[in-house]
Amino acid sequence: MKEAYYFSHDSNARNDKKILDMLSVYGAEGYGWYWMLVEMMRDDSDYKLDMQSKYSFNAFALQLYADSTKIQSFIMDCINEFGLFESDGAFFWSNSLLRRMEKKKKISESRSNAANKRWNNANASKTDAGAMQNDAKESKGKESKRNKKESKKDIKKNQYAEFVNLSQEEYDKLISFYGEDKTKQMIEILDNYKGANNKKYASDYRAILNWVVKRVEEEERRHGGSSGLPKYQGDSKKGYGGSDRKITRYDQTSNVREFSDEELAGLI
Repeated sequence: MKEAYYFSHDSNARNDKKILDMLSVYGAEGYGWYWMLVEMMRDDSDYKLDMQSKYSFNAFALQLYADSTKIQSFIMDCINEFGLFESDGAFFWSNSLLRRMEKKKKISESRSNAANKRWNNANASKTDAGAMQNDAKESKGKESKRNKKESKKDIKKNQYAEFVNLSQEEYDKLISFYGEDKTKQMIEILDNYKGANNKKYASDYRAILNWVVKRVEEEERRHGGSSGLPKYQGDSKKGYGGSDRKITRYDQTSNVREFSDEELAGLI
C-alpha cells in the first residue's frame, strides 16, 4: 500500500472567495474534485500534476470518477477562471499547497536539528560522565595503591639477627605457633643463608614460612622423628617459591634436639 502523506487543510476552506466562485458553477461535486486533485499533487514529489500527456485528463477522470471532457473543462476553469491552480502549460499546481509544504519542510528541519542537538548533547554528557568516572576510578586505584605502600612503610621492623628483620606481630605469630626455641632456630638458619649468599627478601617472615620451616621439618624427619614443629596456620598466601602450602600439624611427641653447625649448613 502506498504511503499516505499529510498536508494541512483549513476547516473553513469552503468560505474562500475562489472556492465560492468554483462552487457557484460546479457545486459540491466540483468541491470534491478540487480536493482530490490537491491530494494527488501532494503525492507527487514536486507537488505538481502533468497535463501535457495525451491521456493525462483521462487518467484524472478515472481517479475522480467522472467524464474526461468534463474534468478537463473543470481543471482549465480552475486555472483560468477561478485562480485555484497555476500552470505553465506542461504542469499545473496549487500555490496554496506549495506554501503549506514549504512551511511544513521548515518545521520538520527545525525539529530534526533540535533532536540532533539534544542527541549530541546527551552523548557528550555521557562521554564526560564516563571520563569523570574513569578518572575517579583511576584516582581511587592510585590512592589505594599509595595507601597500601604507605601502610607497608609504616610497619616497623625489628632486627632479630644480622640479616633478619621482622615486625613485632610477625615475630609473635612465629613464637605462638612454633615456640621460642624453634623460632630462634629458624631465624638463625635464614640469617646464615642470607649472609652466605647475599640474598635479600621482600619479607623475611614469608621466607621463613615458605622454605625455612619445611627445611627444618625435612631435616628432623631424616633424623628419625618429629620435634613437634607445626606448620604455620595464620596465613595462607602464596609463598615466594610460587606454591600455596596447606597448614597441618605434627604430633609433638619427640624431644627437641640441637643442630651442629655442619647440620645447619646442610639445611641451607
